[in-house]
Amino acid sequence: MRQLKLAFRTLFRTPFVTVIAILSLALGIGANAAIYSMFDQMLLRPLPVHEPTQLVNLGAPGPKPGSQSCSQAGSCEDVFSYAMFRDLEKQQKSFTGVAAHVGFGANISIRQQSLDGSGEMVSGSYFPVLGIKPAIGRLLLPSDDDKIGGNFVTVLSYSFWQSRLGGDPKVVNEQIIINGKSWTIVGVAPDGFEGTTLGSLPKVFVPISMRTEINPWFKAFDNRRSYWAYLFARLKPGVTVDAAKIAMNGVYRPIVRDVEASLQEGMSDQTKQKFLKKEMTVVPGKQGQSSMHKEAKTPLYMLFGVTGIVLLIACANIAN
Repeated sequence: MRQLKLAFRTLFRTPFVTVIAILSLALGIGANAAIYSMFDQMLLRPLPVHEPTQLVNLGAPGPKPGSQSCSQAGSCEDVFSYAMFRDLEKQQKSFTGVAAHVGFGANISIRQQSLDGSGEMVSGSYFPVLGIKPAIGRLLLPSDDDKIGGNFVTVLSYSFWQSRLGGDPKVVNEQIIINGKSWTIVGVAPDGFEGTTLGSLPKVFVPISMRTEINPWFKAFDNRRSYWAYLFARLKPGVTVDAAKIAMNGVYRPIVRDVEASLQEGMSDQTKQKFLKKEMTVVPGKQGQSSMHKEAKTPLYMLFGVTGIVLLIACANIAN
């Protein structure tokens, strides 16, 4: 107790030094807390879905003659053709389901309100694979994605529903204009779910088989040389990531060899050999798919180290 009283007496005798010490500590702790929050959000925090550790991301590195379209969800090494997605979805046996998605720019009009934002085209398996439940109504189902065109249904994000529509439950079955077309709202995604791509914040989700209605210029559903769909899946109970990779390449490589190799024109012998040796990647996907995970990793580690040093210096100054 005597030492505590002495410490307080010393602090009050040197108020300027005391204030500097407190500010130094506050700066060090505050900076570390802020950086850790960013570190957690971008590198550690899993998706708010059912058992996110069972999710895996699929990739398709290697030569891709033709057209490639990649985005914030990942690099061009990660995209598949739509036809390949459907082949893998039908033939795989390692997952409870495989899902595809791709983002798009959305012009939205509803209840005399118009805005531009982002949307997500998703396969009918997207929400079932994630294992999430709607806030109201229902989510998109495989039956909404069983044919090309014709299913003008959409799901709203929870934040869009709250901020623009006041959380009105009567929004289900209402019409909304997306990119000039009328769509029926069938439900609202759960609170906290903002898609599977960090930072994309889609306001609406529509069936991926409706891409021509979203992007009228798009005609590549059957084109195996057009790579644009991002895929993820959920492991079956007892199946490991390594086992899934081996099994999926048992499906993927024969399609590459027997179906897609003959479609490649003007390919050099060296490139063709690389093409024939292509293998799928299967990696843990509990955080979803985003190029920001890779891009932010090194800078965040550096910032974390710098703020840690600042805190150590502050503590050393106070100790002295």
